[in-house]
Parts: sequence; C-alpha cells; structure tokens
Amino acid sequence: MKREFLPYYISRLILSSIFGILVLGFNWKALILTLVLFGLFLLYLHSGWFSVDLTNPWLPLRRDSRGQLIQRRALIILIVVGVFTYFSLRQLSNIFGLSFISGNIAFAIAIIAYFTSQFLLFIKA
Repeated sequence: MKREFLPYYISRLILSSIFGILVLGFNWKALILTLVLFGLFLLYLHSGWFSVDLTNPWLPLRRDSRGQLIQRRALIILIVVGVFTYFSLRQLSNIFGLSFISGNIAFAIAIIAYFTSQFLLFIKA
C-alpha cells in the first residue's frame, strides 16, 4: 500500500463497511462483504485500468477513452440482459403459475451482468 493513496484507502474502507452493514447487518457476514468490496476497490486502483490523478486524493481514479468505451459496452449489456431477463421471468411466471417479483430478480441479474462484463472487458483489453 502506498502512502499517497491513504485517503482513498480510508474512504473506500468506510464506504465498504457502511455498505456491508446496511446489506447484511452488523455480523461476521458483513465483515466478509466489506473485505471483498474493499479488495475490489484496491483492484481498481492498482490494476492499471484507470488513470490516477493525485490532485484529488479522495477520488483519484479517472476513466480514459478506453475505459469510457468499456463502460458504454457494459451499460448496453446491462440493458439487454435486464430487459431480456425481466420479460423471460414474466413469461415463465405466467406459464407455470409461479409467484415471484421478476423486476427485482431482473435488476439484480442486470447489475451482476454489468460488473461482470466490465471486469471481463477490462481484463481482455
């Protein structure tokens, strides 16, 4: 860990902790989620996928044109997967008489598809 990134580390640890506690409550599972999220923030900082601007130590990551194109592709994947999942689950619930909230499931799957596709596109490029 580098000393010049200390404000970023602190802010992302606090953000990860708050998110973990809000999602899972105050228990050991929240600690695991906090560590995973903080690890992902560290991966983003030290991966070389983003340019680092130390003039703003709390928000040092900047997207270049390549990062913006990857983000745009990931957003398109999010929309396509979300809409397809939503309508597919609505049809399945109507056909089989299942009762589940297809909007919430489709939203969660779309978010997972966004982050997965963004991660894979950054690795590939």
